[in-house]
Amino acid sequence: MEFKLLNNRKIIDVLIGDTQVYNEYRMPNYTGPELCELSTQFGLPVSYVWGGSNLSRWMYMRDLLVYVEKQGRTAELLAYLFDFARFESLQLAGTTEHIRETYNKIVQGALDKINAILLFSGSQLQIVNKQFVLTKAVETVVFEASKVKMVTYEYIRELPERIKDDITKKDYDSVVTKSRTLLEEVMIYIMEQMTKERYKSNGDLMKMYAEVKSLLNMTQNKDWDVRVNDLLSGINKIVDAIGKMRNMNSDAHGAGVGRIGIKEREARLIAASSVMVAEYLLSVYQRDRE
Repeated sequence: MEFKLLNNRKIIDVLIGDTQVYNEYRMPNYTGPELCELSTQFGLPVSYVWGGSNLSRWMYMRDLLVYVEKQGRTAELLAYLFDFARFESLQLAGTTEHIRETYNKIVQGALDKINAILLFSGSQLQIVNKQFVLTKAVETVVFEASKVKMVTYEYIRELPERIKDDITKKDYDSVVTKSRTLLEEVMIYIMEQMTKERYKSNGDLMKMYAEVKSLLNMTQNKDWDVRVNDLLSGINKIVDAIGKMRNMNSDAHGAGVGRIGIKEREARLIAASSVMVAEYLLSVYQRDRE
C-alpha cells in the first residue's frame, strides 16, 4: 500500500513529537532547524533561515514525507524516527530496564495513535521483521516459513552453541528469537512431514502448536492419566510464554507494548525450555513413525 496515506496533519503531529502517545510522553520533538537537517540527510536539501521566514514545523515533515514516498524510502524514514537512538531524552527516566520499557510503550502508543487515524482509510502501520509496512486493517501479514529439510536431536541440542556469542554479548533478545525459531522449525518440520504440504506461518506460535498437537494426537483428554494432562498443560504454558516473550522482547518484531528487560538467567531458561519442548515433540513424531 502507498505510504502517502501517512501525509496527514494529525499523523505528522505524532511523528514530530507534538502529540502525547503514552501518558505524558511523546515521540522526540523536532525543532525547525532539526527538521531541515533531517530533510537534507534524506536527500531533500532544506535550509533554516534564522530570524527569517520559515515554514511551520509540520510543513517540513509534510514535504519530507512526500519526497521519501516518491523515492521509496518512507520505511527507512520511519525506522530512523522510531529508532531507540532518537530517544536520548529518556536518559533520566530511571533504570535501563525502565528506559527500555518506556521507549517501547512510546513506540506502541505512537503506532496506536497513527493506526486510529488510518482506521477509516482501511489501513494500518505495522512493524514486521524490523520493517515498517502499511497494510489493510483487516490483513494478516503471512510469511512463508523457511523450508526445513531435516530436524534431528543433534540439531536441536546445538542451540546452546548457537546462542553462545549472544550470551557473551548480552544480546538476550537474540537468544529469545533463536529459541522461538527452533520451536518453529521443529513444528514446521513435523507438519510438513505429516501433511506432505508446504507450511505458511503467520507468526502465531500457539496456533502452530495447536496444529502440531492435533496431528500428533497430543490434545488433552479427560480419560488420560492426570499426570499426562498436567505435563501437556505445562508444555502449553511454556510454548505460550516463549511466543509472547519473543513478540514483546526479541529482535524480530521491534517494540512491543509489554516489553520487559531480559536477563541472562531468563535467556538461558528460555533456550533450555525450547530445547526440551523441541526434543519432546520430535520424540512423539518419531514414536508414531516406528
